[in-house]
Amino acid sequence: MSILKYTCSLLVACGLSVGALCAQTADAPQTVVQEAAEQVAKTPVYQGTYFSVDLFNPVATLFNGGRFEASVAVDVSLWQRLFPVVELGVMTVNQKQDTYHFEATGGFAKVGFNYNFLNFKTDRKYDHIVYAGARYGYSYTGYQLSDAQISNEYWQESGVYSTGKRGAHFGWLEIQAGVRVQVYKSLFMGVALQIKTFGHYYQQSAYYPTYVAGFGVNSEATNFGFLYHLCYQLPYKK
Repeated sequence: MSILKYTCSLLVACGLSVGALCAQTADAPQTVVQEAAEQVAKTPVYQGTYFSVDLFNPVATLFNGGRFEASVAVDVSLWQRLFPVVELGVMTVNQKQDTYHFEATGGFAKVGFNYNFLNFKTDRKYDHIVYAGARYGYSYTGYQLSDAQISNEYWQESGVYSTGKRGAHFGWLEIQAGVRVQVYKSLFMGVALQIKTFGHYYQQSAYYPTYVAGFGVNSEATNFGFLYHLCYQLPYKK
């Protein structure tokens, strides 16, 4: 009889232990979520404003055949995770060959966000980020083709053609990934890779520019870009 009592007591104790363990296991995900929510709640929303200027593309003008492009950007750190960003830029092209002369001037704007995957703790020492993000780009490009020599060997005719001044409104989707490193106090430097795709004109035309401001070569479905930027962080209280 005593053995039976002992066995029953042991089974009851085991059952209670398993029940307690299951309860703790069930509460574990909820505890993790709660701790993460508390951490976000303790983190200040605003964590700095950044002004960036691209150094790569202006220098690349010396090597890309008469095409100049420059851009600046402003982004704001929210929780050191989400960075809404606005970019503005200009482009000029002046390509003169033996058989044509192409000129273009345009401006572009991009609106989007970056998401930081690293270094977002409140007690961090530096504000380095590793990010990926998306933007929608819009540009207007004014262009003109002149002194274009056209010949017809069959009819043995030749002539000079000009489009006159024209304009094109263009939009595209851009994916960007990069790194920004705090060099000294409010001074940052960074690099980024751009993938520009899903380009579309707002109006159909018989002629389109060779280069589109902000997007690049018009005939390509996808263009790639590179940024090497210098950045200044407005001082803020952590």
